[in-house]
Amino acid sequence: MALKVLNVSKYYGTLKVLDGVTFSVDEGEFLCIIGESGCGKTTILKIIAGIEKADSGEIVFDSGGRIGFVFQDDRLLPWKTVYENVMFAVKATGFEVNTPAVRETIELVGLSGFEGYYPKQLSGGMRQKAGIARALAVQPDLLLMDEPFASLDARTRERMQEELLKIVKGKTVVFVTHSIDEALFLADRIVVFSPRPARVVRTVEVDLPKPRDRTSQDFAELRVELYRSLE
Repeated sequence: MALKVLNVSKYYGTLKVLDGVTFSVDEGEFLCIIGESGCGKTTILKIIAGIEKADSGEIVFDSGGRIGFVFQDDRLLPWKTVYENVMFAVKATGFEVNTPAVRETIELVGLSGFEGYYPKQLSGGMRQKAGIARALAVQPDLLLMDEPFASLDARTRERMQEELLKIVKGKTVVFVTHSIDEALFLADRIVVFSPRPARVVRTVEVDLPKPRDRTSQDFAELRVELYRSLE
């Protein structure tokens, strides 16, 4: 088991955001968390990453394990190139800098030839690829992704989903989204959160083979099932 989230609760002042959230992630699994906006999905990622602390409960993860985090916005430094942004992220973690690995990561996300470009010279999809490269360059054991494609247009978002599965193949991923279709396309398993305060109301195994056909009957039936879980 790569990660266990055990009975985690969180308050912001008197507002209860998480209420005894429990789930686990297997090594190499792509797990999606879905739920309505503001239900606590981002909060649980930040607690897993150690950015925030839970008020109760426990996160069980190898203390020596590395975590990569892809945020909703790309958070690229505008005065640094793609290469410099990725290198900066590695240096900021305190890990040893592996220059060939940084270049390999940039190539992996499809940005070869754009190493010297600044963020303002990139499309929205390319900026998100650079953000993913920063997270992967630390060679994480666990990759956390917080609605990274939410700001993209529909077709670009679909292309990014297709490319992401190739980029992170074999890695352990926890991906937050409010899009049922995105979760169904990406996930091996989907955890459904209730409205705030978040509780796990259901876990759904997605047995459809990858790459998935968004127009298939099986996909449509699972979509209906998940919509009902969110009602």
